[in-house]
Amino acid sequence: MGSATARGVAVDAFDESVRSAHIVHSFDPGDHLQVALDLVESMSRDQMVDRADIVLAVPDDPGARGRTSAYSTYEADRLLVASELGAQLRYLRGTGQLEGARTVAICDIGASGTTMSIADPATGRVFSSVRTTLFGGIGCDEQISRYLLSTFGAHELTSDRARADLMVAIRTAREQLSRLRVAEVDGPFVGGPVRLWRNTFDDVLERSIGSLEDWVASVIVDAPCAVNALVMVGGCANLPSLRRLFRRDLMLPVIAPANPESLTAHGAALMAVDVVASRQHHPRGAMSRAGGLSQQGAMVGMVGYRDAPRHRSA
Repeated sequence: MGSATARGVAVDAFDESVRSAHIVHSFDPGDHLQVALDLVESMSRDQMVDRADIVLAVPDDPGARGRTSAYSTYEADRLLVASELGAQLRYLRGTGQLEGARTVAICDIGASGTTMSIADPATGRVFSSVRTTLFGGIGCDEQISRYLLSTFGAHELTSDRARADLMVAIRTAREQLSRLRVAEVDGPFVGGPVRLWRNTFDDVLERSIGSLEDWVASVIVDAPCAVNALVMVGGCANLPSLRRLFRRDLMLPVIAPANPESLTAHGAALMAVDVVASRQHHPRGAMSRAGGLSQQGAMVGMVGYRDAPRHRSA
């Protein structure tokens, strides 16, 4: 879950296919946990998911990640709580994207900042984890907002509400520019909506992106063990210029999964599948619809949220 986004995924416990995916936008940042729990309740009713078959992926303190496996879970209010890093690793392992990598760096580029974690995907051991606010989605959007207002803004149209609406429009445009060359942005501009081209977007953020790359490189160099690959996750991992720069300059393979913004949610759903398999005392590959699971127990789900206050309570 980002600063204004919560995502939920429900998957089939037998074949791991996605049965339902939901997203909630634009809520008070202070309500992160309640929004996540409300989404859990809504999806569990719609998909007939038992509360015991839900995994809630929450942010945790990067500095504390080395104390336990990233795959560790604990029970709270009859559902399981997991680290967002554990959910990310579970998804990447389950989709075969970490084949042959003994140690990976997970670069989680979220709304309020970026977290780098060096981990063993086989065991979940975390060797190091650090966070910076040098680069994040909100900071990107604020830079683009200042550029657009200084270039096209009409002073008489600018208000607190107009600025807030502009930030939402820029966030949407940023997501569109991950796959398009140009996006239209509505705001308090002299001539109405303006076009934001990807090359302009890249130029405005060039210095910030360069600073992030320098920081990521320093974390890899200072890692306590050799890193075999870098994985980009989080909403801003979709930025083409960021992917291009990392692949060009970092001296290791860079993995950029599809839909990195929903990767945590999907991974936590797969952790829920593991919970069901363990409880039924069946090997994952041996599960079948004749194996005794009820319809209600055949669906599992989660809610993943990110960039909330970093805590370990639910």
